[in-house]
Amino acid sequence: MRHVGGARRGLDMWLLQRASAIYMAVFLLVFLICFLAAGPIDFVTWHGLFAPLAMKVGALLFVAALLVHAWIGLREIFIDYVHFLVPRLALYLAFGALYLGCLVWTVDILWSVK
Repeated sequence: MRHVGGARRGLDMWLLQRASAIYMAVFLLVFLICFLAAGPIDFVTWHGLFAPLAMKVGALLFVAALLVHAWIGLREIFIDYVHFLVPRLALYLAFGALYLGCLVWTVDILWSVK
């Protein structure tokens, strides 16, 4: 029995999107618990939430999961609705650059918290 060429890739993308959704849900639950346990939120408290390395790494992984989740969704939209290759590749490049910029910006923000 022969498999369809892109079927495996589609399943991989589907699983990756579901895994990223699960990570985001778990992180948001943990973050909400930490946020509520911190008491009244002011700048110092908010700053203190992101000072530990574990929170920085968790937040960075959250943003990476969010970007992967969004990329897979946009990829499917582009495949379904942008039928010509050149505009589709231009959109991939534009959103890839945007998402990479967001990830670099996130690293800069999180690691500026001392």
